Amino acid sequence: MSFFSAQEKAPWTMTSSFPKVDFEFLLPSVIKPSRYINHEINSFRKEPSRDTVNFCLAYPDVYEVGFSHLGLKILYYILNQHSDFMADRVYAPWPDCADLLRQHGLPLFGLESRMALSDFDVIGFTLQSELTYTNILYMLDLSGIPLYSRQRKNDAPLILAGGPNTSNPLPLSPFIDAFLIGDGEEAILEIGEVIKKNRKSSRQAKLKALQQIEGIFVPLLHDGATIRCRKIDGLQASKVYKRQLLPWTHPVHYRYVAEIMRGCSRGCRFCHAGFFYRPVREREPDEILQDMLDEIRKYGWQEAALSSLSSSDYSCIKPLLLELYRQMEPTRTTLSLPSLRVDSLDEEIIRLINALRQTGLTLAPEAGSQRLRDIINKNLRQEEIINSVKTAFSNGWTLIKLYFMIGLPQEEESDIDAMINLIHDIIAITQKKVNINITISPFVPKVFTPLQWAGMDTADNLRGKATRIKKTLQCYRFLKINYHDIASSQLECILGRGDTRVAELIRIAYEKGDIFTGWQEFFDFTIWENAARQCSLEFSDFLAARMPQAELPWDFIDIGVRKSFLQEEWKKAARGETTPDCREGECTGCGVCTMNISPHFAGEIHKKYSRRPEIITPHPQVHYFYRLFYHKTNALRFVGHLDMLRTLQTILRASELPLSYTQGFNIRPRLQFGPPLAVGLSGEREFLDFTLDERLEHGSVLIHLQRVFPAILPVVDLQFLGTDIKT
Repeated sequence: MSFFSAQEKAPWTMTSSFPKVDFEFLLPSVIKPSRYINHEINSFRKEPSRDTVNFCLAYPDVYEVGFSHLGLKILYYILNQHSDFMADRVYAPWPDCADLLRQHGLPLFGLESRMALSDFDVIGFTLQSELTYTNILYMLDLSGIPLYSRQRKNDAPLILAGGPNTSNPLPLSPFIDAFLIGDGEEAILEIGEVIKKNRKSSRQAKLKALQQIEGIFVPLLHDGATIRCRKIDGLQASKVYKRQLLPWTHPVHYRYVAEIMRGCSRGCRFCHAGFFYRPVREREPDEILQDMLDEIRKYGWQEAALSSLSSSDYSCIKPLLLELYRQMEPTRTTLSLPSLRVDSLDEEIIRLINALRQTGLTLAPEAGSQRLRDIINKNLRQEEIINSVKTAFSNGWTLIKLYFMIGLPQEEESDIDAMINLIHDIIAITQKKVNINITISPFVPKVFTPLQWAGMDTADNLRGKATRIKKTLQCYRFLKINYHDIASSQLECILGRGDTRVAELIRIAYEKGDIFTGWQEFFDFTIWENAARQCSLEFSDFLAARMPQAELPWDFIDIGVRKSFLQEEWKKAARGETTPDCREGECTGCGVCTMNISPHFAGEIHKKYSRRPEIITPHPQVHYFYRLFYHKTNALRFVGHLDMLRTLQTILRASELPLSYTQGFNIRPRLQFGPPLAVGLSGEREFLDFTLDERLEHGSVLIHLQRVFPAILPVVDLQFLGTDIKT
């Protein structure tokens, strides 16, 4: 049986009781129609019914961005494992698609079921960025659902929101029926059970029942009580997302993702995630290793990632990397560690990462001077930055990414000079032989951090600092500098530290045409300025510094970290004093470990993981060439040639055939495709040539291919083309 077949989904297949939205005739007229076609490999495709609680998990950004978000995928997997629940997904349609939906009177719909969003029981939005807030109204509007919670009738779906931005839910509180604050793996099932039990009850009764769940904030019913952030106790296997989706169109991150750790104890005073996701909880290394290897072998992933806020802080990172290298090398899978701390790296880890074909080093000094790094508690010394660059350069790394902030509290001109000097020192080490990408972002004070009381620097000051950095470094052609837009960063602060008054600002901005706020081609700050004037709102009220003793609008949320601890950290920042990582010393008294959620650290990994792997040396081989014929019809005619190429590579890797691979860092199966089809055109007997390192019987090769190719992409023929000898 094919692991991509529909049979494995049979227990959840039901006859739909709801009409489907007929939208296929629009696809030839939209940009990138593959965003809307469904049929992703490993999707559940459960049919909604009157007997299931039907969820639609919504990400308020374009498909390529939303598809890459791990949190939504985790909830999608957990809900669909439950026989009483069904979960679909929806992403913000690009404006061209939205215009066509409006023109033809069609509502926004679930990607898999094609059911109108207004027919679901629950729509759950992920709040990952303040700059997606108008897209929530955009998606509700396209669905025909009233924007305001108070205007919705009993038959309207419940609008929920979760994610890190729920730590200040006030700016969206008039639009959202209920917020889930904190971890969702357990709470989402409790939400489903409450709705199932109260299916025939009024909307008011459902909200009252939801309000009893820990972590749920219902704005219409809130009486001022403290809302306690939800935390899961450890990252057990039952809470891990498996059988990960493989898309037909290339997302921002096309890789298998293993969350190895949640939370961070470093205490960087600007970092919202570092405080919101406390305490640190680690997965066991044996479990990580087994899940990752199973998924790579079964589904053919070209790249895998170890995900956390700081992957190099994982207590078993070195032995885990050693064993991953040993077992992943035969699969030719690239391993990515997207979040590394410079002071956790040593030469052995850098060599391991290099062997796993990651050639870029990402460093986040955040500030150029040690004085300013101490103020923000970025416990990172100049010599650690320099030594990491030296080690990476000596091991052949070809790209260095640097992240800095400007406009930090107590920042002086000398701090900007120190940043420039640090970059010069890095250039001297790399001898102009490495590409250097620098990202400079305005500091944005975030809620529930020690710097939440800080003011945001003025636009003129920020612009002047960025210009000086650029002019000083523009002579280096191998150096690329990226700037975050100052106006959008200010808006991020306004929406992030706002109260209920900001809701009216969001609504007016949407009605004036603001959508996809985080996209440069759509962002127009004048829309927000005009909206602010219309609702008599002063941006300075939200950008200015605040008194540490003052009551904050979001104080009714309890994320587990005591406000008194944050106030003390604010005072220590003013004095330039640092606070050590509690995993390396004494408890800092932040308070989160009193929530009956204790830090969980992976135990000592088995000694077998400490043995060094043998380096595999290529040797001359005979290559055997085959030509595969397949039909590319129906919905797949809307998948572009490059996207089809990537997916076919993944499918072939899953076949367990002895594929021949290219050499070097960017290793790929040796494939050659026939002439590309234009998007929208069907093709019968499309073909690709692939190469094996062993000669197999024709029937055996065909069986391997038919096992992994999905039904929507049928294999119709196979030919053996011949051999040659390659080194």
